[in-house]
Amino acid sequence: MSSSRLRPATDADAEQVAALFMAAYGNWRPTDAEEIRTWLANSEIPEENVRVLELDGRVVGYGDIWVEDDVQLDMAAPGHWDVFLDWAEERGREAGVRVRAYFPKGHELEQVVEARGYRYWRSAFTMRIDFDEPPDAPPLPDGFELRTYREQDAEALRHALNDSFAGLPFWRPVSPSNFREFYLRERGFDPKLWLLAWDGSELAGYILAWPSHGSDDTSGWIGNLGVRPQWRGRGLGGALLRNGFRVLYERGQRRVGLGVDAENPTGALGLYERAGMRRVSRQDNWVKDV
Repeated sequence: MSSSRLRPATDADAEQVAALFMAAYGNWRPTDAEEIRTWLANSEIPEENVRVLELDGRVVGYGDIWVEDDVQLDMAAPGHWDVFLDWAEERGREAGVRVRAYFPKGHELEQVVEARGYRYWRSAFTMRIDFDEPPDAPPLPDGFELRTYREQDAEALRHALNDSFAGLPFWRPVSPSNFREFYLRERGFDPKLWLLAWDGSELAGYILAWPSHGSDDTSGWIGNLGVRPQWRGRGLGGALLRNGFRVLYERGQRRVGLGVDAENPTGALGLYERAGMRRVSRQDNWVKDV
């Protein structure tokens, strides 16, 4: 079936698209209609990059793409995967970049993409920790002050995000408009859950926590934890992580999760494991040069 059968997604599709994500991925991608509407309202995502497949009046597939160094395809289309892969590959050829699709290890998509010439590239883990009692929240190392996010911290935090993640393969530089749409307007944003570590007037590190993971309100989520290069090796990352656990616990969450690149060169995976987090699922990335 040709990708020309795809049409723009609208708010009216949100319930059906959310059901597709649950059918395609189950609890790996806890998604509801509110989450879908948040994506559709994001002004940083061009309308032409969000598509649905409708057959006989019913939405049977959803996909969105992000085009930069590659065409990143996110989709939920059981039985209709090839339509969205065709679409992403067309865009990849137009842009002169490869296509990347991601999904849980062992998913049926492995066979679909492999048959189309994709190759496995690298993985990421979802990690989790459960609490029966309040987690310790140690003070920061000497010289640092911990404060919650304020509106006037926006540019300092945006700069720190780009500085601490620069060069990592899944990172895309955050512009002011990206920061507004993907952070400040993200579902569940609460400045009291964003903790910033200051060294005088310099922002050295941060942890940005969220009260839920998508539509799963039984788990808090660490969206970003970063320490800028010149402040690493002083125990700041571990202290921020545990303080993040504590603010989510105080919010009522007894489970906290996060995602991490399996080959992260900053030692993040080891940091999380030393804090007691365990790997609960693996996401694989497959790429194709088009």
